[in-house]
Amino acid sequence: MIAYPNSGNNSLFLLRVKTAADALGNQSMRLVGSKEVVGMTSSITSKEFYNSKQTQIKLDFKVSIQCFLYDKSKYIYIPNEDTIYKVERTYQNGMWMELYCSETDISKEEIEGWNL
Repeated sequence: MIAYPNSGNNSLFLLRVKTAADALGNQSMRLVGSKEVVGMTSSITSKEFYNSKQTQIKLDFKVSIQCFLYDKSKYIYIPNEDTIYKVERTYQNGMWMELYCSETDISKEEIEGWNL
């Protein structure tokens, strides 16, 4: 397989999730929208890793997608890993939006309306 520069290497879903509390204060998550996109996944740099340690937010990787595809979703789901990640911060780099992600312990079963 040939890899081309700036070509997507990972299929993922941008997830729009609403959080609500019931009368007892129990939090529940509901999927209100999702969009499948292709992005370029890469490791974070040592400087980004060091900065994440200073802010006590553990960044696992970054994924770059075209800016017009990003809908301000706060979670992403990578099907081949079966893992949900939180978008901790974003950075626009030209026509690309870099999403810096950290792994969550949220499972698909915890999100109401999951249909992916």
